[in-house]
This record gives sequence, structure tokens and C-alpha cells, in this order.
Amino acid sequence: MIACIIQPVPHKTTVNGQAGNHESALAIPEEQQLIFSTLAPGPAQKRLALAVVLCLLSVFVLIEAGPLARFQTREVVAFVPAYATAMFVCDSITAILLFVQFSVLRSRAILVIASGYLFTALILIPWILTFPGVFVPGGVLGGLQSPSWLYFVQHAGLPLFVIGYALSKEADPNKQAWQGTTGAAIALSVVVTAALVLAAAFACIAGAALLPRVVNDSLHLSPLWPYVGLPVGLLSVVALLVLGARRRSMLDLWLIVVMCLYAIEMPLSYYPTPIRFSIGWYSVRISGFISSTFVLIVLLYEIEALYTRLLDAVFAHRREREARLMTGDAVAATIAHEVRQP
Repeated sequence: MIACIIQPVPHKTTVNGQAGNHESALAIPEEQQLIFSTLAPGPAQKRLALAVVLCLLSVFVLIEAGPLARFQTREVVAFVPAYATAMFVCDSITAILLFVQFSVLRSRAILVIASGYLFTALILIPWILTFPGVFVPGGVLGGLQSPSWLYFVQHAGLPLFVIGYALSKEADPNKQAWQGTTGAAIALSVVVTAALVLAAAFACIAGAALLPRVVNDSLHLSPLWPYVGLPVGLLSVVALLVLGARRRSMLDLWLIVVMCLYAIEMPLSYYPTPIRFSIGWYSVRISGFISSTFVLIVLLYEIEALYTRLLDAVFAHRREREARLMTGDAVAATIAHEVRQP
């Protein structure tokens, strides 16, 4: 999978040196040829992304409509903190790497998507505190409706940030680069994102009694759940369409994959078994964790590729310097020999 992600992308050109397709029409500086937020995806990467989506969709169909749908599962409360911890770690690392990339590229779009992953990581903290049975039977904070509404906020938040990321890439090229201090921009982004998380958590916890009843008890979802879940899922579809219409890079490609899985998660969280800790409920959470690792894997391999290129450049420079020293020594020996024996 990783080998396909990093495969070099050929650029088609005409006799006049102009790009032969829309993606290669963007001139990418040589120093950014391995930065996935600017590198256009090739056919291998597109096939890999499509295969990942189809594979996960097939697994969902097998679980939800196949013989596994009748498989009875038991409530494993320890699964919830393990899932939340894994998601928090993956999304936090992804956000950190994207913030670091913003400090190098100074791209407003990268800053937006980094804030989106930070949002999905931070919203997990109030979610785990409100989930019933994890720490105390009724949850540490909030009421019965709070976990589901925080889940909706998380799955609506990232698509909105993705839409903002895609639209930011279409702005005036002269305004895409951040002109101020990147450290101040990152600090402001973290503060604003944390404020959004606190506001959403306050609304879902303090106003739990006023929220529509999307769950009947700690296990069963109510018939109102799809009326909120499906519109949230449509946000992922909108983000997918907006991003697909403006796709430029491999980062965009894997964000499309993430949005596909987000769109699939919402209906499968309710259909065909609207019960927590069912086989479908577990499979949706595992799929959510898998989707959180895609962009992280791409960024980590990007770092490995850049590190490899840096080492190759250092070793090549060292070999060149040693060759120059050897040549200088040979010339000096020849001159000394001629001086001694003219």
C-alpha cells in the first residue's frame, strides 16, 4: 500500500511544454515534489484509494446484510475507552504533522485541515466523559443524549473543515500563503478550535435535557436518530463532492477516502440494528479508527521519503567532497614529483 502511495507521478506535457491535463497544469517546484499536499496523485494511487473504499464497503455489506448480521455480541465497555484513545492519538498526531507542514509551506488550506483533525481529536474528550458505563453508570458529565450529539458534532465538524480546506485552495494564489508569523497562526488556530470544542461540549452537556431524544436508553437508539444522523452524513457527501471537484494532490485523494467512510458510517450506525454494542456498531467504530489512520500514514511516509532524500543528498555531497580531496591529493603528488624530478 505504501509503495503505491509514494510512486512517482509522471507529468504529461505538450511540445510547447504546457501541461497535458488539469492536474499537471499546476507548476510544482522541484523542492516540493515529495510533499503530498502539492503532489498530484497518479493512477496507482487512485486505484489503491478505490480498492480501499470498495474493500471496506464489502466488509460492511458482509457484516450488515450477511450471516454476521445475526451474530449476537455482548457489551464490552472497555472497547469504548480503547477506541477513543486510539482515535485521539491518531487524530492528534495527524494535526501536529499538518501544523508542522503549514509552518513550512505557509498554506492556509493546510492550516484549516490541521484544525479539523485537532477538532476531531479534542471532541473525543467530552464524548468519552459522557458515554454511559465507561467511568460511572450514567456518564461523568451530561445526560443520556449527550454522547450521541457529540458524535454528531464530530462527524459534522470534520466535513465542514474539509469543505473549508477545499475552498481555501481555490482562493487567489497570491493570498493562499500565510503572510504573518506561522507560530502565531498555529496558536490562534488551536485556541479557536478548542473554543469551538468547548462550545459544542457545553451545548451537548448543559443542554442535554433540551436536545431531541435520539436514544431511548443506554443501548437502544430512538426512531429520531436517522433524522439527525442522515443530514450529518450528507455533509460528508457534500465535502466529498467539493473536494473531488477541486482535487489537486494526494492529500486530497485520501481525504476523499475519509469522507467516503464518514458518509458510510452514519446510516450503518442505525441500520439494520439500532443498538449499541451490536456487530454493526463495533464495525462502524473500527472503520472510524481505520479512516483516521489514512492521512496519518500518508504524512508519516512523506516524512520517511523526505528523510531518505535528505540522506541521499548528504551522502552524495560527502562522496563528492571525498572525490575532490582525492583529486587534489593526486594533483599535489604529481606536482611534487615534477618539482623533485624535472
